[in-house]
Amino acid sequence: MSGYVTLRERKDAKVAAIKAGAAELEAVLAAYAREHGGRYILFGSAARGDARYSSDVDVLVDFPIEKELEAWLFAERQCFDRNLVPDIHIRAWRTDQFVSRVEKEGRELR
Repeated sequence: MSGYVTLRERKDAKVAAIKAGAAELEAVLAAYAREHGGRYILFGSAARGDARYSSDVDVLVDFPIEKELEAWLFAERQCFDRNLVPDIHIRAWRTDQFVSRVEKEGRELR
């Protein structure tokens, strides 16, 4: 055995890490949402289970306006703690069309 790690093996390991991190993230965000009266929606490739080695983690933050920033910062911190690249959106800043699509394809966490 050569001790070399192939590019394919590195990419596969990164995908596994993203999937594991996203699973942990779901539980943490759901608990936070229940405790603070809002919801997160995980969407995109991490939610579908088809993340690639370069995938980010898409999260919609839907909390009362006075709690939005704290909820956004919490989600970002939890992503960084799991070495995930966050792409976080606040509900109030997105169109109804965008939110409708996310609600249909994503997983609600609360």
